[in-house]
Amino acid sequence: MSCGPNAGKHYCEPGASLDLLLHADDIHASYDQRRILKGVGFSLHRGEILGLIGTNGAGKSTLMGVLAGSHQHSSGRMTLAGEVYGPDTIDEAQACGVGLIPQNFRLNPELTVAEAIFRGTFQGAKPHADLRGQASALLADVGVDLDPDTKVGGLIRAEQTLVEVLRMVAEEAQLVIMDEVAASLPDHDVAVLHKVLRMLISQGRAIIYITHRLDEVRSIAHRIAVLRDGRVHRVLDASQTNEDELAFLLLQEKPEGNSRPGEPAAGDEALRVANLRVGDRVRDVTFSVAKGEIFGLVGTHRSGIYALVEALVGLHPSTSGRIFVRGVEAAIRNHQDARDLGIGFLSDTTDNFAPETSSIVDGLHHAADPAAVSLQDEVMQLRGVIELVRRMRINTTNIHCTMATLSGGDRQKVQLAKWMTTDCDILVLSHPSRGIDIGAKEIVYRMLHELTQTGVAVILLSSDLSELVGWCHRIGVMRDGELVSIEANANTNEDVLVHHMLGDKFQEPRGEARRLKGQPT
Repeated sequence: MSCGPNAGKHYCEPGASLDLLLHADDIHASYDQRRILKGVGFSLHRGEILGLIGTNGAGKSTLMGVLAGSHQHSSGRMTLAGEVYGPDTIDEAQACGVGLIPQNFRLNPELTVAEAIFRGTFQGAKPHADLRGQASALLADVGVDLDPDTKVGGLIRAEQTLVEVLRMVAEEAQLVIMDEVAASLPDHDVAVLHKVLRMLISQGRAIIYITHRLDEVRSIAHRIAVLRDGRVHRVLDASQTNEDELAFLLLQEKPEGNSRPGEPAAGDEALRVANLRVGDRVRDVTFSVAKGEIFGLVGTHRSGIYALVEALVGLHPSTSGRIFVRGVEAAIRNHQDARDLGIGFLSDTTDNFAPETSSIVDGLHHAADPAAVSLQDEVMQLRGVIELVRRMRINTTNIHCTMATLSGGDRQKVQLAKWMTTDCDILVLSHPSRGIDIGAKEIVYRMLHELTQTGVAVILLSSDLSELVGWCHRIGVMRDGELVSIEANANTNEDVLVHHMLGDKFQEPRGEARRLKGQPT
């Protein structure tokens, strides 16, 4: 029986080929009357990881939607396990053995970790008590340190990502599609993720792995497909290419690159934290950030780094200690207090995104009293929006289109651009480059540099160590609730940061946790 439009629902019989799993030929698809896919063709074999890279708006998410049943293609042909394949729904694709972790997935916050892992499987209807033992064993097998009884709403984004990856293991999907799952994962968790991926392919499954981290895709993929303007431009052997070649194929030009920042220009103090405590998660943290400085923050999930940031922006107030803004002691009890003090915050959660029904203009527009806005002001604002869209390379033909028409990476650009054009004196950014391509990252860095030239202080939380070293003047490292080190850019590198992050757990050689720049295994 085939698995497609003319096939019986929820049944997929293996085809004759034991090697070729998926073949796509001349796939076309549109979204909101825009042609997105313009003849995509590629193949995928069992036991293979196919890396998929492309700039924002190249068509990656649309292609994954076609494969996963959330979007229908208009022409072309697909086969899965030797049978015609063309799912009309996500449920049908899942019944055929195709699982997807989308870039901006959402989890029911009331589910436990165990329930979230097994949801959608034949065991999904079982109560938590019946699932926790299997979940504990699975978590232990792959080395993920999570309590199966914990509600997923209490997990940070990176931990929720690991739960979603384990869901793919529990689903027993034969084709697993992962869209930017490592975007907010620190290197040691990327190593855990890679361990799971290798386990999956050892079982004869196949993986399509979408990422903007070019070092990582070379490390884990067997082949890398470059999607450009709705077509697969080239497919390369991962062991026979390098980051420079991949970047050139994506951008059609050589990336400019950024020079590492040195000492920040002397500036007055923008923010100072003294002996800050947040419950039992953050203890006696002290540091300052100068006007015009980019101050990086890095740490593992349970290091207290998120609790520290949330205290600074008023999401979860500190329990003791003092915060000074522009030299004056401030009480930050909620998010509005932070905004009134000129502190802006871009989070790394999906709740950060503007509603899909709002327009791109709304997403980039700063709220104002309509009665106080003249026609000239409105024209100037629209020109500003157009310039931002052009500068950030947001892939759209109409600034009045809804946010739903944008790729996940382009939505991230909209939110980032909006915060970067506010009048904040202190800007706290959590994983600002999550989901955006290498060309856009260079633009973001230049915009941040321009902001700092005007005296804005930036606190940058990122799990991408190369980004921290490339962008920040100084980098603070959190471990076990304490700020264990503040490293000047000139005196640090990724190894030093990992050493401070992991403490006694750090080992030389760095092993799995830092193999991203190596070759596939």
